[in-house]
Amino acid sequence: DMADKEDKTSLSLTDGHYKVTGNWYRSIFVEGESIVLNGQSLGDLPILVKFGDFGEADPAICQTTGQSCYNIQLSYRYEEHQLTELGVISKDGVKITAKNMMGVGVFEWMTEKEAAEWENDGDPIDAPPAPYKIQPENQGKFLWLTGPPGLGKSTSAQLLARNNGYVY
Repeated sequence: DMADKEDKTSLSLTDGHYKVTGNWYRSIFVEGESIVLNGQSLGDLPILVKFGDFGEADPAICQTTGQSCYNIQLSYRYEEHQLTELGVISKDGVKITAKNMMGVGVFEWMTEKEAAEWENDGDPIDAPPAPYKIQPENQGKFLWLTGPPGLGKSTSAQLLARNNGYVY
């Protein structure tokens, strides 16, 4: 392909936030040559990025991007593990489609406003929503039902909730 023969050194990522879908992390931040993966519970991890020809792309990547060769390599280290993802960066530098351990991931550039909304999207971990009234002054008691499958533990818990006000 002529598109695959382009000068790989002309590729670059646009500075800013990228929403990541189809991967274990939610976002990356690019500022010049500094790229950071937002690993949420793992904290921020630096990413080493290389541009070039990294071989024939996975068929799913080819179909999505129209490119037959990988042109970007993302590498990062977590504890003793060195992880590498190969992908295809768009010509305008605002989208990466990459092969990862979960399948195919997509990185899409977003505005500061979109990044703030993306970061705040989801339920708060310290106070997830629940269908019952929050009553911190009434801690109640904890009831543990145990036993082999099929004995009616879930049914009993649902009946206690429905008929006696227990939280299930």
